Parts: sequence; structure tokens; C-alpha cells
Amino acid sequence: MGISAGLRTDGNSFTNDGANLAKTLSPRFSFSFVFAPKWTLNSSIGRYYKIPPYTILGFADNNGTLVNKNASYTRSDHYVTGIEFLPYDALRFTLEGFYKTYAGVPVSVRDGISLSNLGGDFSVLGNEAVNSTGKGRAYGFEFFAQQKLTRKLFGILSYTWFKSRYSGANGVLIPSAWENNHLLSITTGYKLGRNWELGLKFRYQGGAPYTPFDEALSRLNYLSLGTGRLDYSQLNTRRLNAFNASDLRIDKKWNLRRLTLDAFIDISNWYAAKSPGYPQYTFQRNATNTAFLTTDGAAVKPDASNAIPLLLQNNDAQVTPTIGLIVEF
Repeated sequence: MGISAGLRTDGNSFTNDGANLAKTLSPRFSFSFVFAPKWTLNSSIGRYYKIPPYTILGFADNNGTLVNKNASYTRSDHYVTGIEFLPYDALRFTLEGFYKTYAGVPVSVRDGISLSNLGGDFSVLGNEAVNSTGKGRAYGFEFFAQQKLTRKLFGILSYTWFKSRYSGANGVLIPSAWENNHLLSITTGYKLGRNWELGLKFRYQGGAPYTPFDEALSRLNYLSLGTGRLDYSQLNTRRLNAFNASDLRIDKKWNLRRLTLDAFIDISNWYAAKSPGYPQYTFQRNATNTAFLTTDGAAVKPDASNAIPLLLQNNDAQVTPTIGLIVEF
């Protein structure tokens, strides 16, 4: 049996309550018990705090006033339990379930939307006024298998199923920007003769949530600002297609007296899988891309009533070959 416990606190001199170390006390406790030969039960519970991102802390209004100094640390409570099975020293299986709750999540003052429900396209978030009233919840399980190198073969497999939900000003939990539901990763390698080695990696993730455009507002907004407007009444109600890709690598090593040379060829996404992209709002254009098309067939700059909307998605496949040399001494 193994038991461990810890206590942590965090503080800062910038936010209004950052110096109050009692508000961020974070106890942690873990438990491990070998209940049968080759079988182990593992459990843990813990509280964690995270300071808001610097894009939030550094945001200032038109008068230069830092308006988010009242933002609080985001709190998360983690509950994890699972079992581990070791058939022999080189092979390991684990199965864990987890449940997490979140409090103090930043919410946009302007839109009343949790920042955790935005930004799946890696846009910059937090450069606006926020409050720390949002909540969240995540739960799921993970299966993990590891085969250490024995003679010629090694590999790692990990599969996670999860739900991740956050609430805004209305208190309703909806899918977060990264709730893919399914995550699968497989990495394996095989040692050939004469110091040749073949490696293969495969990854799969379910479709990420996204928000559709508001058609009426997007027409007006695109003519004035060149972008569409999202329909936040349908926040994260749509999903992209699932994504998968694979990487292939070949290594050749030379073991010299005082150093080792490793030449490799790595091909990312070698079978050219397409990556689902978030839709972009625009208007249809003519064949020469010099003017917009309108419903009456004209190729001129339209007004909001006769524009022909178009959603573009960049689903191009990118194959990236890499050639390298590693010198170890």
C-alpha cells in the first residue's frame, strides 16, 4: 500500500485578491494498493488553481485601465480511480476513470459566453472584459497499453473517451471548444537488422464543436468588416468531421567509437489525410475573383440583400517530409 498527500497554495501581487493565499489552498491525496499479484488499484483526489491567462490580465479599456484585475484563479477538483495490470515487466495495461469540476472560469462580459466554449480554431482569447462566474465539468475514462522494447518490437496505445462542458452567464453547460469525445493514439516501432528501425504513429480524434453563422448579421458584418457573425444562440451545436492521420519514420544508426550517427526520414501524414477546418464566411465571387456575384447575376460589389453567401472550409491535406541527422557523443 502507498499513500501520499500534499498541500499547495498560489498567489500574486497583481490581481485584487492574489495576495490571499488562503483562497488558493490546494490539498491533494493519492492511494495505491496492490490487491493481487500483478494487479494494482490507484486513486487520487486533488484541488488545483490556475491564474487567468495573461491576455486577460493585461487587457485595458480605451482609458488604459486594467479592467480584469478582479479576475480570480480558476479552480478545478479532480477525482481519479483505476486499475493497473502488469502481466510481465515489459507489458502494462491501465484503465482509469476521471471526473473534474471547474469554478471561477472566465466569462465574457460582452457576450456572456465562457471563454472555454470559444477558440477551437486557435484564435486569441481573453482580450476583453471578463468575470469569473463560469463553471465546468469533465468526465470520462482512458485505456492505456505499453509494450516496452523486447528484442525488436515496442508500442504504446492510448484511447480516451470524455465529455467537457462549460457554462456562461446563463449557467447552462454546453460542449467546450475541445470536446472531441474520442482520442486515440498508437505509436509503435520495429527494429530491423543492421541498425535500421521503422516507426509508425497513428492518431484519431472525434469532431470538434463549432458555432454556425448568423445569416442576417453576417451579411451586414461582412460588407463592413469583412467577417461573418456567429449565432451564439446555437453555440457549439455543430461538429466538424472526425480527423485521423499517420506519421512514418525510418532510422539508420552507425555506432562509431566515440559517437553515434542517426540518419532519419520522417513523413508526417504520409497518406495525405484531410484535416477538417472551421468554416469561414464570405460571398461568392466571379471566375476571375475580381468581383462578388449577386442574385441577379451581376458581378459587382453587392449590398446585403442580394449577396450570395458562401462558407469556405480549408480541408487541404498537408504531407510534410523531413530528413535529419542526429549526432550523439
